[in-house]
Amino acid sequence: MTAAAPTILATTMGFHRGGRAWTPSPVFDLAFRLAGDSEQPRLCLLATGSGDSPSSIVGFYGAFAGSRVQASHVALFEMPNVEDVASHLLAQDVIWVDRGSVVNLLAVWRAHQLDEVLHRCWQAGVVLAGESAGSLCWHAAGSTDAYGPGLSVTSGLGWLPYANAVHYRERRKHFHRAMRDGLMPDIGYATDVGAGLVYRGTDLVEVVVDRSGAGGYRVQVAGGEVVESALPVRRLG
Repeated sequence: MTAAAPTILATTMGFHRGGRAWTPSPVFDLAFRLAGDSEQPRLCLLATGSGDSPSSIVGFYGAFAGSRVQASHVALFEMPNVEDVASHLLAQDVIWVDRGSVVNLLAVWRAHQLDEVLHRCWQAGVVLAGESAGSLCWHAAGSTDAYGPGLSVTSGLGWLPYANAVHYRERRKHFHRAMRDGLMPDIGYATDVGAGLVYRGTDLVEVVVDRSGAGGYRVQVAGGEVVESALPVRRLG
């Protein structure tokens, strides 16, 4: 099963990682529905942003153990763990990009031509989704701490022609300043922890949340000023 149109789910949520085991947010059920709601959805993790951290991979498999989900992962460190990466990814219903360094993630993807493969997946109806770095990567630009403790502007793949901010409450001032200074596109979308953006093609169609108090926002530069608008949200789960 695949989505009816190219679909991206860009979030600041994903797994609840406290305690001894990860548990998945209801956002995964949404991703599976967007992909056509197969009885046994195929879900693949890309943890490139953490250098394919073993603890992240173990946490991912533990989160879906005993469920209907056919979980897999593609690692690129030290070499790909899958013989035919393109075929494996094109066979998925949902590809989930975990958090970490968006700068390092994109550099490694490009070195392996994975960005080209993922674009084919997107166009073929595989739902592309992710948290934090897994949100920023699809956009034109965003605020990141990947270069150090301060915030910087980074470019993404640009398939979604907007600026993007994750962890918005902590990054709001930097995001506004960077947009005002022309370092990012003059339209952007932002998410608090617990919120996600659903894009069909390049159009934002819905904002979803998995907890109270979380929000999504449209941010635009107009007449040299930054205008922020809270968007309607739908509670999941």
